[in-house]
Amino acid sequence: MNGPLIDRPDRCFQVWGYSVSLARLLLRSTKSVFPDETVTTRIDVLFQDVDAMFLPKTLMQGLVVTVADREAMERIIDETGILPDGSTKFFDIECGGRRGFVIAGVVVETEDQREFDEPSEYWPHAFGRPGV
Repeated sequence: MNGPLIDRPDRCFQVWGYSVSLARLLLRSTKSVFPDETVTTRIDVLFQDVDAMFLPKTLMQGLVVTVADREAMERIIDETGILPDGSTKFFDIECGGRRGFVIAGVVVETEDQREFDEPSEYWPHAFGRPGV
């Protein structure tokens, strides 16, 4: 099995947005300041060309994304009926000890200093901003 594509077990992620017409899923870990910790960066994880997904929760403590191994692929195929076609990948999602999946063309990650409500580098006009 290959290593994780995204390995952020120490961050909390939220489903930030999904667009049916663009087939995009954006997960975000925002900056935060708590008495016991300070998180000074924001992380966006974007899945593009999403065919199917199952996320264990909309608020996920920790996020690890890997390309699904044979066993995970068989589980995902059983659950969705979608077969690999060369244009999509099967991504195994783990958060807080729970498993999920996303079938998509690509996943990308960016970490920046932007604020909570600023647009993503990958989705610059999302969620009610001009130009949507």
